[in-house]
Amino acid sequence: MTSHIPTVARKEFDDAGRSKLLWALIGLLVGLVTIGYVAIWYTVDDVTAAEVLSFLGTPLQVILPIAALIAGYMAVVGERRSGSIKLLLGLPPNRTDIVFGKLLGRTAVVGVAVGLAFLVSLVLGAAFFGDVPFVDWLGFAAVSLLFGTTFVGLAVGVSAGVATRGKSMALVVGLYMVFVALWELLTAGPYYLLYDEEVPVEPETWYLVLDQFNPIFAYTNLASSIVEGSLIPFQFQYGLQSMEAYGLTPAERHPGDAPFYLQDWFGVVVLLVWFAVPVAIGYYRFENADL
Repeated sequence: MTSHIPTVARKEFDDAGRSKLLWALIGLLVGLVTIGYVAIWYTVDDVTAAEVLSFLGTPLQVILPIAALIAGYMAVVGERRSGSIKLLLGLPPNRTDIVFGKLLGRTAVVGVAVGLAFLVSLVLGAAFFGDVPFVDWLGFAAVSLLFGTTFVGLAVGVSAGVATRGKSMALVVGLYMVFVALWELLTAGPYYLLYDEEVPVEPETWYLVLDQFNPIFAYTNLASSIVEGSLIPFQFQYGLQSMEAYGLTPAERHPGDAPFYLQDWFGVVVLLVWFAVPVAIGYYRFENADL
């Protein structure tokens, strides 16, 4: 049977590309990268392109998830809401083509955002700070693309699994707030209650395993292992763990040799889980939904 995923993906890329809000966020991302590089060049002496590269992690971890969620949260449920899903299913694409075509098309939009940000960093880095460490730059770009793709998968999975725009928006906004605003309360809070103390720099292993499953943490851990300097996760802090722990990876906080599931590369697994599980659940629900 012929797959129509590429056809749906091309249509989705065009449709998502018409979103003024999405392009405003992409423009903001590129603008912040430009302003940041110019400001660092103007104010800081004796800095290398490799050191400046880590600056990208800040605007990327803040803007990229929001852009990805906006790109994906209406992907499928928008068709159900308007009634066009029945017309679309009357054409050659089937439900599988729709879900994965939309996923591919919306991912391509986020890929454009990542590509533009890193292209600007490459040009400005070479112009202001000398040779750019291309291997580090390429690895950082690949990790950032995976990070953006993770949030697209999360949003498209939610969109496929619910029947209304309101539910889709509530779920993606709620999950984003969990990652950014509530994660420390949900992880360090129980630790504080169990041990009657703030989370130390070297906590129990179960805490490190749980804590690293925040996709934003996984991204900053991976990026910190690639670029010079460490990236601080964008997260609300409530003082439930030692201030010395902020910015350290799980491997750095584990006493002795860290097991494989606490090493930096395991962040790839975390991001893939957050991508694959919502897509699988959303696809299953959409495949069995009465439209």
